[in-house]
Amino acid sequence: MRYLIFDIETVPLPGLEPPLEQEVARRTQRELDKGDLAPDDAERLVRSISPFFGQVLAIGMRLYNDKTGETKDKVVCEETEEATLQTFFETINHTASQDLRFVHYNGLNFDVPFLIIRAAIYGIPIQNSRFLNLRRFSYDPHVDVMQFLSRWGREGVSLDLACRSFEVPSPKEGEVTGETVATAFEKGDLGAVEDYVMRDVEATYQLFLRMKPYL
Repeated sequence: MRYLIFDIETVPLPGLEPPLEQEVARRTQRELDKGDLAPDDAERLVRSISPFFGQVLAIGMRLYNDKTGETKDKVVCEETEEATLQTFFETINHTASQDLRFVHYNGLNFDVPFLIIRAAIYGIPIQNSRFLNLRRFSYDPHVDVMQFLSRWGREGVSLDLACRSFEVPSPKEGEVTGETVATAFEKGDLGAVEDYVMRDVEATYQLFLRMKPYL
């Protein structure tokens, strides 16, 4: 069996129309009312987690063949989001990808719908029916490691918590963070962007290997 482990990094979408900015403000206030975040962090969160206010910056991928043990890594981070999505879905749509299983951490709730909606906005075709199959309570075609660990949403299990529990290096310990990755991209430091997104892929991959015998 071949698996594609992937993770996306998103950043705020610039130039929103006034009605969308008003909605961002409303959602930001709801986050602030919870009392957990500073104003800038709350707004950044709102803008980054929604495909209507955010965009895809980079996609980290690892192709894993469990029969041979071989892996192959790739980071897609083009000059524009549209180009990044085009490149990613060229891989997903390829005939060689039609039998893949897709592995991610909270991908059913976040990464995959985000990618699909952003692709739809640009009219980018998705011709892999397995990728579009988002049924819950199944590990084929999508293996959502977080859903397994959280018992399908019964409790929150962050990637950092899962890594520390299973003694997997946490991806949160690098120099580049979610708050600084966009700045690294703007400065042309693609190496830092690739390192950041692949840390999440590596952590998800290691957790998946631990969980695979129990799926």
